[in-house]
Amino acid sequence: MKVKLENRYLEIFACHSNSTKGRVHNDTKLDFNRTEFQRDRDRILHCDAFRRLKQKTQVFLNNRSDHYRTRLTHTLEVAQLSRSISRYLHLNDDLSEAIALAHDLGHPPFGHAGEDVLSNLMQEYGGFDHNEQTLRIVTLLEKKYPEFLGLNLTYETLDGIVKHNGPINSMKNIPDIVRSIDKSLNLELNKFPSAEAQVANICDDIAYIAHDINDGLRSKLLKFEEIEHLPIIEDIVKSCKKKISFMDNKILIDQIANNLINHFVRDLVNNSQKIFKNFKFNSSVEIKNLNQPVIQMNFKTYEELKEIKNFLFEKMYTNKSITDELNIATSNISMMFEYLLNNPLNLPKNWHYFNNISILELDKSAQARLICDYISGMTDNYFNYQCKNFNLN
Repeated sequence: MKVKLENRYLEIFACHSNSTKGRVHNDTKLDFNRTEFQRDRDRILHCDAFRRLKQKTQVFLNNRSDHYRTRLTHTLEVAQLSRSISRYLHLNDDLSEAIALAHDLGHPPFGHAGEDVLSNLMQEYGGFDHNEQTLRIVTLLEKKYPEFLGLNLTYETLDGIVKHNGPINSMKNIPDIVRSIDKSLNLELNKFPSAEAQVANICDDIAYIAHDINDGLRSKLLKFEEIEHLPIIEDIVKSCKKKISFMDNKILIDQIANNLINHFVRDLVNNSQKIFKNFKFNSSVEIKNLNQPVIQMNFKTYEELKEIKNFLFEKMYTNKSITDELNIATSNISMMFEYLLNNPLNLPKNWHYFNNISILELDKSAQARLICDYISGMTDNYFNYQCKNFNLN
């Protein structure tokens, strides 16, 4: 019944759940007329790592305001855009939503500043990258089922997560976790992911530039005079001021974000529809085999998006008031990492074993990876709590 309903509105080149390439492990029978991709979405929503996103930094530390985005609210905004666009294009919105909900599970506490610290600490132990960490979470670290580690997601969802930044064209230095998944499922790493995955990936960019402009203006870190020259925003501000003679700053700030999203989404949908019409795809396989993305804005609009991204990097992400605050917050990550590497039994008891092997029997590299898994999974608040617990302050 559910599959019939799904197929009724999907394009022939969308990913149909009854044609999934399956999962690494055999799974239980689906209940409640759910599809395979709905099961993926539900497993992601109910996993521990997803709940922890509520207290992980997006840009601003979450103790500064109740209204700045956290990693969770960013994820929900990406998922909402992904679902809406996929539904409009008659793609599988359940699959796009699942990929969007999972895409940031691997972020450590304190945003990209926390990632930079862990990346440096893990240099001699295989490195750290939040996209790879997401894969470790959904295939190894979540422990909810007696039959397997991880969430046992479908090929299509894992393919979308692995290729968050597009195809992997170089076979050199492929992370172990990606090699492991590829060995089990043959992801064809050098090919594009599904159209649904491409939707989720571009929605990440659209969501964060809009909401970071919004948070930047709310915090007064950004000034109206600084952003009015940016593409699209100048026209949005002029239009808003024409409609309302006296514009409350909050309304203007929200209208800028709303209209930015609308501008990019409208262009993305229109341009993608032209690509579909031009190529006349007959299957999702043809989309994967194409040597270009099928979900994309036109060149001019994408250049506008990149200009806003560059502005945010220069004026916001590397702003001294942001970096100083995050550096203070992350200063104890190195201390905690070294402390636990020297005292691994001070990890919580449920971290003393990995795959039934005692942490004391693991080599230094494997111990470091386990400690990195533990620290990267922490929320900002829990990290600060554990610093006090370990007397690191």
